[in-house]
Amino acid sequence: MYRIYPTLLNSFAYYETQTLDSQGNILVDVQEMLDRINRVRKPTTQAQQRGIDFEKAVVTGENEDDFKEGIIEKARLLLPPKYKTQFYSEARYKNCLIYGYVDLVGADRAVDLKSTRKYEPNRFAFNHQNFYLLGLEKYGIKSLDYVITDFEEVYQETYVLDSYDFKPLYQQVDNFVDFLEQHKKQIRDRKIFDNKTDNNQLSMF
Repeated sequence: MYRIYPTLLNSFAYYETQTLDSQGNILVDVQEMLDRINRVRKPTTQAQQRGIDFEKAVVTGENEDDFKEGIIEKARLLLPPKYKTQFYSEARYKNCLIYGYVDLVGADRAVDLKSTRKYEPNRFAFNHQNFYLLGLEKYGIKSLDYVITDFEEVYQETYVLDSYDFKPLYQQVDNFVDFLEQHKKQIRDRKIFDNKTDNNQLSMF
């Protein structure tokens, strides 16, 4: 049994596609991928901190005046009237447990708050956080909304469980499992290889 979380799978997608950063460097090479699997601590980037601050401002109102006028309010208008935050989700695919926390859940919707330097439509169409749809189905959740800002405007993308094609994501999970097995000796965080669980009992830790 493998225990995998969506952001790790998203990192692997960058690795597979050899995605470049704004300076033209490979965003995730083999060592960076292994570091992320091994949870090597690295300083929070300015962009990451800005995203954290955006989420806090939307949910709690903390430092919302630090953002362009209207941005936080526009994002809030796209949220359910009542919601729970950091809602745990897990889904199974073959011998993998895919788990994580979605930012918000309310009514029949889940919401994930995102920030980006430059927004392009359908940016999250193949994001592995879409697996949350499978894990949240038992709670009556039918769609996952991404509420996104580039700090100039707010955008929304919606993915619906009944019409979403998970096949490309499943393929990447299969490829990621192959990567784990190929680099098993270099993986120090053994929690990803969850040998304590079986098909009837899946632990969160």
